[in-house]
Amino acid sequence: MTVEHSDASAATEGGLVVNPPTLAIDATGLMFWPPGKGLAGIPRVESFLVNAALVDPDPAVQVVAFRPWEGRFRPLAPYELDHVAAGEISPHRVKPWPGKRAALSQAFEAVRQQPWDRPETDSHLAKTVTNGGKGTTYQATRLLIRAYRLYQRARIRSGLRQDAPSQAPETEPGLVLISHHILTQEDRSAVSGAAGKLAFLCHDIIPALRPDLLGSSTSERRFGSYLEQLVRSGAPAFCASDEVGATLTEHMRKAGIAAPAVYRFPMPSILHETASRMGKTSRIEAGEPFVLYCSTIEVRKNHILLARIWQQALEDGVKLPRLVCAGRWGWMIEPLRAYLKAHPELLQSVTFTGLVSDEQLIQYYRSATFGVFPSHIEGWGYGASECLDFGVPVIVSTTPSLIEASGGLMPAIDSEDQQGWYAAIRKMADDHAWRSSLVERIAQNHRPTPASASWAAIKAGLKSASRRL
Repeated sequence: MTVEHSDASAATEGGLVVNPPTLAIDATGLMFWPPGKGLAGIPRVESFLVNAALVDPDPAVQVVAFRPWEGRFRPLAPYELDHVAAGEISPHRVKPWPGKRAALSQAFEAVRQQPWDRPETDSHLAKTVTNGGKGTTYQATRLLIRAYRLYQRARIRSGLRQDAPSQAPETEPGLVLISHHILTQEDRSAVSGAAGKLAFLCHDIIPALRPDLLGSSTSERRFGSYLEQLVRSGAPAFCASDEVGATLTEHMRKAGIAAPAVYRFPMPSILHETASRMGKTSRIEAGEPFVLYCSTIEVRKNHILLARIWQQALEDGVKLPRLVCAGRWGWMIEPLRAYLKAHPELLQSVTFTGLVSDEQLIQYYRSATFGVFPSHIEGWGYGASECLDFGVPVIVSTTPSLIEASGGLMPAIDSEDQQGWYAAIRKMADDHAWRSSLVERIAQNHRPTPASASWAAIKAGLKSASRRL
């Protein structure tokens, strides 16, 4: 896709021509992640989207968050911009904090306009007044706003206030690309249709296809119905892989729902771009050879297969490189923990790092002997494509999205085939000529995808979709 010029109609405000925002990126999900913490998977992609929009000088682009107490999306407050921004922000998008007195006056006016809003609103307004502050100042401000709300309600009930409060009109985004959080949050109003026109980033539909691999939390059970409701409403889907787009279309066909418009975009090589800015993309020698698996540790990612293989190697007297599993501990991992407890000697050759920083992860990619990605099912498989970005050969499972993410260039083995994986890992470790041929294959056929190319495709897709809705 190519970037198109905005066709938003201009409006006049104070003698200036202003193009009202027509496209918006939802930052709601990022607000739940502590600032400065390492991001992986879906949060990493959403951070890329939000920050691409913040840098974009196009006035037709906006960054928003969902306000459940209003049932709609609103522009970010200054403290929220500080929370999600990873770099520069386009000047016209910067909203300086007006100061405590002005912010408190604005908060009181918001309460007067909407006196029946829920307590969550008071917390948000208090953060706005204190610019994201915490502690006693924030708590005192929240109680003050709450007291003013109760006062306004009492005036209405007693008949002392006759006017009908109404929300001051604001420009609404024409189309919002919602965060993954919206698909799993408790407030259904976000996908009810009242929140405006929506598009969604379809990372995968694993919760609907393989709920056995994700547990039975309320959010996962809700995913399928929310997804179907979005598609019924006409929301277009943005997919990083052809496989996910085809799977989504087939899933809706089986559910008797018309297929959504699907826009394909290239997955950005975010970590490699970070490494390029740091001047750290070249290979470095590790203290000892090691195999890298970068992924959240959860049942779907199939770490237990690797644990069994490394245990088999110990029993066979085979020396494999150390296995480094980089990623936070997730869910449904009791069998893996039990296996590790039953085989404590494994921890001499297998390392679980926990969540690591981008800088540390870059170091791992630059020095890994090769990578592995035996996941049962994926929407993309960032760890596989990141291996290729850094010129590291990787063995993947035969799940179609992983083959797509690795460009069909790397050896692929069924995720249940332990002996096949064992043989391939031994060959990759011992056969230097084969490993070198895979490195050469990557060099000849793979190029990291610039974040700017991904953003251009997504933005063009959003503009095209907004004209169709």
